[in-house]
Amino acid sequence: MGNLTKILIPTYKPGGLKAKVYPHWKDAPFFTEICLDERKSVIETKVLKLTSDELIISMIRKEGIKNVIALSLSTRALELLNKCGVLVFTGNVKTVSDAIEKYKKGELYLIRIVKLKQKEWQQPLD
Repeated sequence: MGNLTKILIPTYKPGGLKAKVYPHWKDAPFFTEICLDERKSVIETKVLKLTSDELIISMIRKEGIKNVIALSLSTRALELLNKCGVLVFTGNVKTVSDAIEKYKKGELYLIRIVKLKQKEWQQPLD
């Protein structure tokens, strides 16, 4: 198999393509993992649930996920995901299938943290 793209999306129960996207990353009861082939066709769908002591980032590393689609996440979560080389996307999505279609069409927003010293961006006050 060629280049595969794995995407993780926080979802409501029961997870899967028809599941609604959960509004916040941290408290999601389930995560749906979508695997796309080089033609951006869905070739596999998995529903994941964290064990009580497992961290989301551990699951991401174990599954080899490089893309996340989330409606909302903390600055700390965004920092950690970016540090691990995971691209984080957001947009107006309702379900997993909706999110995947918008991802394939390039209609989502890439979000990342850019750290600048205050004097690098500060505008003079009038």
